[in-house]
Amino acid sequence: MTTTTIERNGAKMTISLVPWDAEIFGFPVAQIADLEVGEDGSAKELLPELDAWCAIHDVRLISYRLDHERLRESMALEAIGFRFVEMTYGPRLKSLDDIVAPDHLIHVTQASSADLESIEEIAYSAFKTGRFLLDPRLDPELSNRRYANWVRTSFNHARHSVLKAEVHGDLAGFFIVEHRPDGGVYWHLTAIAPDWQGKGMGLSVWRTMLTRHRGEGATYVETTISGHNVPAINLYGRLGFSVASAQMTFHQLRVPNG
Repeated sequence: MTTTTIERNGAKMTISLVPWDAEIFGFPVAQIADLEVGEDGSAKELLPELDAWCAIHDVRLISYRLDHERLRESMALEAIGFRFVEMTYGPRLKSLDDIVAPDHLIHVTQASSADLESIEEIAYSAFKTGRFLLDPRLDPELSNRRYANWVRTSFNHARHSVLKAEVHGDLAGFFIVEHRPDGGVYWHLTAIAPDWQGKGMGLSVWRTMLTRHRGEGATYVETTISGHNVPAINLYGRLGFSVASAQMTFHQLRVPNG
């Protein structure tokens, strides 16, 4: 991953290329890892070097997700052409002791390579929110392909597990899970199959997953959801999650070189 740090007059930015997004979008994509504004609350001093770096790598899109309290940084980003896209929230279940039994019988098992295509199809079509779908300047097809690719790469990821949820043998959803060294579990991506949405199965699937993690000895569970995904916000509230973090997402689209 190509990374650079730009620093001038107290302002500082660390930015990297994101090759996995470039594969989907068909053009170079970058993300900001950190931003410090100058004493005047501005990042304009960084713009010439940022422009030069983006020109060298032909970057067309830059994204940045920063804590919701960093308003000075958000205003500095807007002043150099970034646009707010969405809020994301980090729901966290601090204890798995009081999980309610699910209303429906759900079987959760490790997904195999034979399940890959079906799970990719769910990922491609299940999501209606998220930063690449919410930004009207981007083709939604790119976001759908990105979710599907996320599933494929997770099958070969050393720290991620892809779990499938089935109802009477029918694939109802999936979870991409990471078990952390401190005993916690992070859900990277979760989805109910479109055919099972709106049938009251979500609560049972999520409770079944939590029951599984409790049996594994997990100490907490957390994830990230879009602030536009109101059904998911309500679901996590019913499950006893509380919001542990909130972040603002910004995009800057850039004119192609030449």
